Amino acid sequence: MRGMKARLDVFLIALFLIYAFIRVVPNLPALSRPRELTDTKAYVVIALRPLLDVEFWGSGKPFVFPLLLKITGLDFPAAAAMQLGLSILTWGLLALSVSASLRTLWLKPFAFALILAVSLVRHLAGWDFVMMSESLSVSFFVLFLAVGIWLLRGWRADKVIAFILTGFLLIFTRDTNAYVLLVLAGLLLLAVILRWTQPRTLIVVVSFLILFILNGVNADMGSRWTFPLTNVIGKRVLPYSQAVASFEGCGMPVTPELLSLAGEFANGNDRAFYNDPALESFREWFAAHSRSCYMRWLISNPVHSIGESLSEFGNLVAFNDVDFFFSRRYEPFLPWRMERILYPTHFTVLLWLILTLAALIAARKKAWQVNTLWAAFILLCLPILPHLFITWHGDAMAPARHALSVALQLVLSLWLLIFLLADQLLFRYIPNRPKDEQNAEIA
Repeated sequence: MRGMKARLDVFLIALFLIYAFIRVVPNLPALSRPRELTDTKAYVVIALRPLLDVEFWGSGKPFVFPLLLKITGLDFPAAAAMQLGLSILTWGLLALSVSASLRTLWLKPFAFALILAVSLVRHLAGWDFVMMSESLSVSFFVLFLAVGIWLLRGWRADKVIAFILTGFLLIFTRDTNAYVLLVLAGLLLLAVILRWTQPRTLIVVVSFLILFILNGVNADMGSRWTFPLTNVIGKRVLPYSQAVASFEGCGMPVTPELLSLAGEFANGNDRAFYNDPALESFREWFAAHSRSCYMRWLISNPVHSIGESLSEFGNLVAFNDVDFFFSRRYEPFLPWRMERILYPTHFTVLLWLILTLAALIAARKKAWQVNTLWAAFILLCLPILPHLFITWHGDAMAPARHALSVALQLVLSLWLLIFLLADQLLFRYIPNRPKDEQNAEIA
């Protein structure tokens, strides 16, 4: 048994080295010329501020990516290299965490290789060479899941600290990630109430709630909500009379000048939302009441607001124009047909329904008592809908790019379920198989 495990370890190390080679060497041209997009300038402006400047830490963008730019001295190829290195490391850790949680020995290298293969899909790999926050957001999300699986295999103070710190990096890379932690805190609190987990889990719950509040305060410091919410009003409220009437009932001053901006983004028509003197009353209302009115509008018709986000799920996951954002020198490694197997983009709502049903059944049966990886699957899968809802309704500009983490949640949930079902069947029905001990105690 020890000899077989040693051979497996050597095989996994060799596999990871081949993977790292594939991620780096073919992409050296893209590393030398990473892509700059419109928002890159905003990150650069923040990165140029001194570290002791309050506006560096609380500005129009979350501070993690500007901090990377500052560390690299605004050297974009160096920043891309650091993003790529972090991506390789975090995906390797996730592959290791998943494979270590499986009980059937020969399934371990398959799961390890497949998780690494998922990271090669262009929807995920191409962002490492773009000067935006997507690469870091994906990497920290993957690391968050890997550390979470590690924590589920046995509670220790250092694991808890690593999990909370990774959550900190995740939410201050992209604001919508804060809502994922909020939903996760709610699920963990429910698990404590139902006595599915021990009271010490409240340490994580309280920490995530504190991080969510800190992120909200930080976002308010930089007024990060104003631009996306203005996009929503311009694109999804003003063009529709029923929506306009609802907002007018909430105090929004409806004027011909405002209605003329129907279909515009926040920066459209020479930034009229911000600069037109005739819209001063609108701006006063917007600063004081827009967020509460918008939330009230979404809640007043939940079937429509949830249905709208679900109806867009397939388009968001498919992200058909994703190549437009990438470095012109980036070349995807995997063939398109293989990508569609690893990263399915069709029948998305049906796939989500199946995964959610599986997660609810697993929770009902307390499947984590057999394998703690089931707990990771449940906690990864159930926040998909809230994450999708927040992402879709949070901004009308580039929604597919903003929903990248939602698609990642869906895909990883799918593969975790496949691994768990395969492990369950093989462990039960194949005789004379090597078995690893599995810690069955949920954190």
